[in-house]
Amino acid sequence: MAQINLPKELLQKEAFKTLPAKEKEEYLSNLLRKVLELNPEGLTISQIKEAAGLTYSTIWHHLEVLSCTAQIYKASHGNVDVFYPVGKSSHLNDYDHAGIHYSISMVENTKGKFICIHEQKENRQGQHAVSRGVMIPINLTDDLAKALSKLK
Repeated sequence: MAQINLPKELLQKEAFKTLPAKEKEEYLSNLLRKVLELNPEGLTISQIKEAAGLTYSTIWHHLEVLSCTAQIYKASHGNVDVFYPVGKSSHLNDYDHAGIHYSISMVENTKGKFICIHEQKENRQGQHAVSRGVMIPINLTDDLAKALSKLK
């Protein structure tokens, strides 16, 4: 199996075990995003499992959450899922409504250009954390704007 790049700040197993549950969750999500950023050609769960020493189910769970919240990109090739970093991001605007923060960015990756919308809520540390997200191909924005204008 090909060697993959891992972040230098990888916690040892004993240090990881001492973290509270919410901090473990945040650490794993951040770690997996960094691993993908260091390996932009994409990785499978098995490759990450082999290199990082985490369980398959833990990796799968966190990658699925990151994918569903548009923080990473997943491509299925037959029965194999390959995970990629979301791509180069350019922040466009922020909006706040009813205690929820919305961040809009343009993302560019090997699949094209996208508008990315993240819904962020305040976490226990008082920071905004992504709770939902969507990536929309930029060539659909005119049609989307027309459809949304009908709602007014």
